[in-house]
Amino acid sequence: MSTLTLEQTCGVDADRSVAAKAATRREAAGPQVGRAMDPEVAAVARRRKFSDQYKLSILTEIEENPGSTGAIVRREGLYSSHITDWRRWRDRVTTEKKPTSKNKQMHNEMAKLQRENSRLAMKLKKAETLIELQKKTSELLEMMSRSASDEKQ
Repeated sequence: MSTLTLEQTCGVDADRSVAAKAATRREAAGPQVGRAMDPEVAAVARRRKFSDQYKLSILTEIEENPGSTGAIVRREGLYSSHITDWRRWRDRVTTEKKPTSKNKQMHNEMAKLQRENSRLAMKLKKAETLIELQKKTSELLEMMSRSASDEKQ
């Protein structure tokens, strides 16, 4: 053990196993004490953003080498959830049709035809019901005329 007391020494080499005397003043720690000095660590955490081109290149690389997905993910510092989300994104983007004026016109025309079809279907149902009613009325009148003629005889 060192024969020097805390009052005589300062810095990192001080023997901290020896209790300081009462009313002993310690030196303030420098700005570097207790802080990470690793230049790789960002001061403020930021969410990573990946470009569409990067996502597609990683997905094509994984699809070309199906057995090495884990190695690619580790090499790029990605998570498997990134790959899952990117695949869903790619599938959604490729299957969606871009809204164009032609698509909008076709959509509007189809909606118009569907409305007209439902209107005509209701009109047809009413007409069929009316025809059924006329048939039953005709049969009823025919039966009444037969019974009236049978009673006269």
